[in-house]
Amino acid sequence: MKKCFTWRFILYLLPALCLNHLSAQDGNSPYLECHYMENYIINLNRPKHIVQDEMVLSISTNGSEFYSLWCRIHAELKDSIVRKGGNYSDIAAAQAKLVYPTSTQYYTIYKDIPEKGTLTHTDDIFGHHYLMTEKLELPQWAIQHEKKTVAGYTCQRAEAAFKGRTWITWFTPDIPASDGPWKLCGLPGLILEAQDTENHYHFTCIEINRVSGGKPIAIPKQKYIRCTQEEFQKEQTLWREDMNAYIIKEGYGEGVKMRAKDGSLVSLKLNMKFNYIER
Repeated sequence: MKKCFTWRFILYLLPALCLNHLSAQDGNSPYLECHYMENYIINLNRPKHIVQDEMVLSISTNGSEFYSLWCRIHAELKDSIVRKGGNYSDIAAAQAKLVYPTSTQYYTIYKDIPEKGTLTHTDDIFGHHYLMTEKLELPQWAIQHEKKTVAGYTCQRAEAAFKGRTWITWFTPDIPASDGPWKLCGLPGLILEAQDTENHYHFTCIEINRVSGGKPIAIPKQKYIRCTQEEFQKEQTLWREDMNAYIIKEGYGEGVKMRAKDGSLVSLKLNMKFNYIER
Protein backbone atom coordinates (compact mmCIF):
# COMPACT_ATOMS: atom_id res chain seq x y z
CA MET A 1 0.00 0.00 0.00
CA LYS A 2 2.70 2.44 0.96
CA LYS A 3 4.72 1.69 -2.17
CA CYS A 4 1.62 2.66 -4.14
CA PHE A 5 1.56 6.03 -2.35
CA THR A 6 5.28 6.51 -3.02
CA TRP A 7 5.09 5.80 -6.73
CA ARG A 8 1.95 7.85 -7.12
CA PHE A 9 3.81 10.89 -5.79
CA ILE A 10 6.89 10.16 -7.87
CA LEU A 11 4.85 9.79 -11.05
CA TYR A 12 3.10 13.11 -10.74
CA LEU A 13 6.17 14.91 -9.39
CA LEU A 14 8.38 13.86 -12.29
CA PRO A 15 7.00 16.50 -14.69
CA ALA A 16 7.51 19.19 -12.07
CA LEU A 17 11.08 18.06 -11.47
CA CYS A 18 12.06 18.42 -15.12
CA LEU A 19 13.23 21.99 -14.66
CA ASN A 20 14.68 22.29 -18.13
CA HIS A 21 11.15 22.17 -19.54
CA LEU A 22 9.65 24.69 -17.18
CA SER A 23 9.36 28.44 -17.46
CA ALA A 24 10.08 30.61 -14.41
CA GLN A 25 6.34 31.01 -13.85
CA ASP A 26 5.76 27.25 -14.02
CA GLY A 27 8.58 26.72 -11.54
CA ASN A 28 6.80 28.98 -9.06
CA SER A 29 3.38 27.40 -9.56
CA PRO A 30 2.57 25.07 -6.65
CA TYR A 31 2.18 21.37 -7.31
CA LEU A 32 1.53 20.29 -3.71
CA GLU A 33 -0.38 21.71 -0.74
CA CYS A 34 -0.03 20.32 2.74
CA HIS A 35 -2.56 21.50 5.34
CA TYR A 36 -1.62 21.46 9.02
CA MET A 37 -3.77 21.94 12.09
CA GLU A 38 -1.77 24.11 14.45
CA ASN A 39 -2.27 24.18 18.22
CA TYR A 40 -0.27 26.79 20.08
CA ILE A 41 -0.02 28.84 23.25
CA ILE A 42 0.06 32.52 22.36
CA ASN A 43 0.01 33.87 25.92
CA LEU A 44 2.41 32.41 28.47
CA ASN A 45 0.28 33.92 31.23
CA ARG A 46 -2.53 31.59 30.08
CA PRO A 47 -0.69 28.32 29.40
CA LYS A 48 -3.89 26.25 29.37
CA HIS A 49 -5.49 28.36 26.65
CA ILE A 50 -4.75 26.61 23.35
CA VAL A 51 -5.29 28.57 20.13
CA GLN A 52 -5.89 26.83 16.80
CA ASP A 53 -5.23 27.73 13.20
CA GLU A 54 -5.11 25.94 9.87
CA MET A 55 -1.82 26.47 8.09
CA VAL A 56 -0.92 25.69 4.49
CA LEU A 57 2.47 24.77 3.03
CA SER A 58 2.31 25.41 -0.71
CA ILE A 59 5.24 23.85 -2.57
CA SER A 60 6.56 24.60 -6.07
CA THR A 61 9.71 23.38 -7.79
CA ASN A 62 11.42 26.70 -7.04
CA GLY A 63 10.35 27.20 -3.43
CA SER A 64 7.44 27.32 -1.01
CA GLU A 65 5.21 29.53 1.09
CA PHE A 66 3.63 28.85 4.48
CA TYR A 67 0.63 30.81 5.73
CA SER A 68 -2.60 30.76 7.73
CA LEU A 69 -5.49 29.62 5.55
CA TRP A 70 -8.02 31.28 7.84
CA CYS A 71 -6.16 34.59 7.79
CA ARG A 72 -5.76 34.56 4.02
CA ILE A 73 -9.43 33.78 3.33
CA HIS A 74 -10.58 36.63 5.58
CA ALA A 75 -8.04 39.01 4.01
CA GLU A 76 -9.06 38.11 0.45
CA LEU A 77 -12.71 38.63 1.29
CA LYS A 78 -11.95 42.00 2.85
CA ASP A 79 -9.89 43.11 -0.16
CA SER A 80 -12.66 42.02 -2.53
CA ILE A 81 -15.27 44.08 -0.68
CA VAL A 82 -13.01 47.13 -0.48
CA ARG A 83 -12.39 46.99 -4.25
CA LYS A 84 -16.15 47.08 -4.77
CA GLY A 85 -16.47 50.16 -2.56
CA GLY A 86 -17.72 48.38 0.57
CA ASN A 87 -17.25 49.72 4.09
CA TYR A 88 -16.35 48.18 7.44
CA SER A 89 -19.95 47.09 8.09
CA ASP A 90 -20.03 45.27 4.76
CA ILE A 91 -16.76 43.51 5.59
CA ALA A 92 -17.94 42.50 9.07
CA ALA A 93 -21.24 41.15 7.73
CA ALA A 94 -19.50 39.10 5.03
CA GLN A 95 -16.86 37.71 7.36
CA ALA A 96 -19.53 36.68 9.87
CA LYS A 97 -20.90 34.29 7.24
CA LEU A 98 -17.56 32.54 6.68
CA VAL A 99 -17.17 29.04 8.06
CA TYR A 100 -13.49 29.77 8.71
CA PRO A 101 -12.60 31.25 12.12
CA THR A 102 -10.53 34.42 12.35
CA SER A 103 -6.77 34.30 12.80
CA THR A 104 -4.21 36.73 14.18
CA GLN A 105 -1.30 35.04 12.42
CA TYR A 106 -0.62 37.36 9.52
CA TYR A 107 2.81 36.04 8.62
CA THR A 108 3.95 34.21 5.50
CA ILE A 109 7.23 32.30 5.28
CA TYR A 110 8.81 32.02 1.81
CA LYS A 111 11.64 29.52 1.32
CA ASP A 112 13.93 29.97 -1.72
CA ILE A 113 11.75 32.86 -2.90
CA PRO A 114 12.57 35.26 -4.48
CA GLU A 115 16.08 33.75 -4.58
CA LYS A 116 17.53 30.31 -3.95
CA GLY A 117 19.02 30.00 -0.48
CA THR A 118 16.98 32.84 1.05
CA LEU A 119 14.12 32.84 3.50
CA THR A 120 11.68 35.75 3.37
CA HIS A 121 9.27 36.48 6.20
CA THR A 122 6.41 38.96 5.76
CA ASP A 123 4.03 40.04 8.50
CA ASP A 124 1.55 42.77 9.43
CA ILE A 125 1.16 44.85 12.57
CA PHE A 126 -1.60 47.46 12.83
CA GLY A 127 -1.74 47.97 9.07
CA HIS A 128 2.04 48.14 8.66
CA HIS A 129 3.66 45.58 6.33
CA TYR A 130 7.00 44.16 7.46
CA LEU A 131 9.55 42.19 5.45
CA MET A 132 12.58 40.30 6.75
CA THR A 133 15.11 38.32 4.75
CA GLU A 134 17.73 35.91 5.99
CA LYS A 135 19.83 33.04 4.74
CA LEU A 136 17.80 29.84 4.54
CA GLU A 137 19.08 27.88 7.51
CA LEU A 138 18.84 24.10 7.66
CA PRO A 139 18.45 22.64 11.15
CA GLN A 140 21.07 20.12 12.22
CA TRP A 141 18.73 17.15 12.36
CA ALA A 142 19.35 14.00 14.35
CA ILE A 143 17.34 11.35 12.48
CA GLN A 144 16.15 8.55 14.74
CA HIS A 145 14.80 5.05 14.14
CA GLU A 146 11.38 5.57 15.72
CA LYS A 147 8.45 5.57 13.27
CA LYS A 148 4.73 6.29 13.33
CA THR A 149 1.89 6.99 10.92
CA VAL A 150 0.75 10.56 10.23
CA ALA A 151 -2.05 11.32 7.74
CA GLY A 152 -1.72 7.79 6.36
CA TYR A 153 2.03 7.98 5.70
CA THR A 154 4.82 6.16 7.52
CA CYS A 155 6.99 8.83 9.13
CA GLN A 156 10.38 8.79 10.83
CA ARG A 157 11.34 10.87 13.84
CA ALA A 158 13.97 13.62 13.70
CA GLU A 159 15.01 16.16 16.32
CA ALA A 160 16.91 19.46 16.22
CA ALA A 161 17.56 22.59 18.24
CA PHE A 162 16.44 25.44 15.99
CA LYS A 163 15.57 29.12 16.42
CA GLY A 164 15.44 28.94 20.22
CA ARG A 165 13.40 25.74 20.56
CA THR A 166 14.00 22.01 20.35
CA TRP A 167 11.78 20.51 17.68
CA ILE A 168 10.60 16.92 17.35
CA THR A 169 9.41 16.21 13.83
CA TRP A 170 8.02 13.33 11.82
CA PHE A 171 8.87 13.24 8.11
CA THR A 172 7.93 10.85 5.33
CA PRO A 173 10.40 9.82 2.60
CA ASP A 174 7.31 8.81 0.57
CA ILE A 175 6.87 12.48 -0.35
CA PRO A 176 10.24 13.69 -1.70
CA ALA A 177 9.96 17.33 -0.71
CA SER A 178 12.58 18.56 1.77
CA ASP A 179 10.25 21.04 3.42
CA GLY A 180 7.89 21.45 6.35
CA PRO A 181 5.82 23.86 8.44
CA TRP A 182 7.12 27.28 9.44
CA LYS A 183 10.91 27.51 8.90
CA LEU A 184 11.48 23.80 9.37
CA CYS A 185 13.06 21.98 6.41
CA GLY A 186 16.10 20.01 5.33
CA LEU A 187 14.99 16.41 5.90
CA PRO A 188 14.85 13.68 3.23
CA GLY A 189 11.07 13.95 2.97
CA LEU A 190 8.15 16.19 3.83
CA ILE A 191 7.63 16.98 7.52
CA LEU A 192 4.07 15.99 8.42
CA GLU A 193 4.20 16.72 12.14
CA ALA A 194 6.33 19.07 14.26
CA GLN A 195 6.18 19.96 17.93
CA ASP A 196 8.55 21.79 20.24
CA THR A 197 9.55 20.02 23.44
CA GLU A 198 7.74 22.60 25.61
CA ASN A 199 4.44 21.78 23.85
CA HIS A 200 3.94 25.42 22.90
CA TYR A 201 3.64 24.89 19.12
CA HIS A 202 2.33 21.76 17.41
CA PHE A 203 1.70 21.30 13.67
CA THR A 204 -0.06 18.14 12.43
CA CYS A 205 -0.80 17.35 8.79
CA ILE A 206 -4.52 16.89 8.14
CA GLU A 207 -4.63 16.95 4.34
CA ILE A 208 -2.31 16.69 1.34
CA ASN A 209 -3.43 17.77 -2.12
CA ARG A 210 -1.87 17.71 -5.53
CA VAL A 211 -2.59 21.02 -7.29
CA SER A 212 -2.01 22.40 -10.77
CA GLY A 213 -2.62 25.62 -12.62
CA GLY A 214 -2.53 27.63 -9.41
CA LYS A 215 -1.33 31.18 -8.95
CA PRO A 216 2.49 31.27 -8.89
CA ILE A 217 4.04 31.80 -5.48
CA ALA A 218 5.29 35.37 -5.22
CA ILE A 219 5.80 37.95 -2.51
CA PRO A 220 2.96 40.50 -2.76
CA LYS A 221 3.92 44.00 -3.80
CA GLN A 222 3.52 46.21 -0.75
CA LYS A 223 5.16 49.18 0.86
CA TYR A 224 7.20 47.10 3.29
CA ILE A 225 9.11 48.13 6.36
CA ARG A 226 12.36 46.21 5.99
CA CYS A 227 13.86 45.12 9.27
CA THR A 228 15.72 42.36 11.05
CA GLN A 229 14.00 39.48 12.81
CA GLU A 230 15.02 40.95 16.17
CA GLU A 231 13.60 44.37 15.31
CA PHE A 232 10.32 42.87 14.17
CA GLN A 233 10.02 40.65 17.23
CA LYS A 234 10.43 43.72 19.44
CA GLU A 235 7.60 45.50 17.59
CA GLN A 236 5.39 42.41 17.62
CA THR A 237 5.89 41.86 21.34
CA LEU A 238 5.06 45.49 22.13
CA TRP A 239 1.88 45.31 20.01
CA ARG A 240 0.76 42.07 21.65
CA GLU A 241 1.63 42.93 25.25
CA ASP A 242 0.96 46.68 25.40
CA MET A 243 -1.30 47.76 22.56
CA ASN A 244 -1.64 51.28 23.96
CA ALA A 245 2.11 51.83 24.10
CA TYR A 246 2.37 50.71 20.47
CA ILE A 247 -0.50 52.95 19.33
CA ILE A 248 0.94 55.96 21.16
CA LYS A 249 4.40 55.25 19.71
CA GLU A 250 2.89 55.25 16.23
CA GLY A 251 1.31 58.66 16.85
CA TYR A 252 -2.35 57.63 17.10
CA GLY A 253 -3.31 59.54 20.23
CA GLU A 254 -3.62 58.14 23.73
CA GLY A 255 -4.49 54.59 22.78
CA VAL A 256 -7.52 52.51 23.70
CA LYS A 257 -9.52 53.46 26.78
CA MET A 258 -12.02 51.42 28.74
CA ARG A 259 -14.42 52.42 31.49
CA ALA A 260 -13.60 51.21 35.00
CA LYS A 261 -16.20 50.22 37.61
CA ASP A 262 -16.11 53.72 39.10
CA GLY A 263 -16.92 55.22 35.70
CA SER A 264 -13.46 56.59 34.97
CA LEU A 265 -11.61 55.95 31.73
CA VAL A 266 -8.40 53.95 32.03
CA SER A 267 -5.91 52.63 29.50
CA LEU A 268 -6.52 49.11 28.25
CA LYS A 269 -4.11 46.65 29.85
CA LEU A 270 -3.67 43.13 28.64
CA ASN A 271 -2.46 40.28 30.82
CA MET A 272 -0.24 39.08 28.01
CA LYS A 273 3.24 37.58 27.85
CA PHE A 274 3.61 36.98 24.14
CA ASN A 275 4.95 33.56 23.18
CA TYR A 276 6.75 34.17 19.91
CA ILE A 277 7.56 31.00 18.00
CA GLU A 278 11.15 32.12 17.43
CA ARG A 279 13.36 33.07 20.34
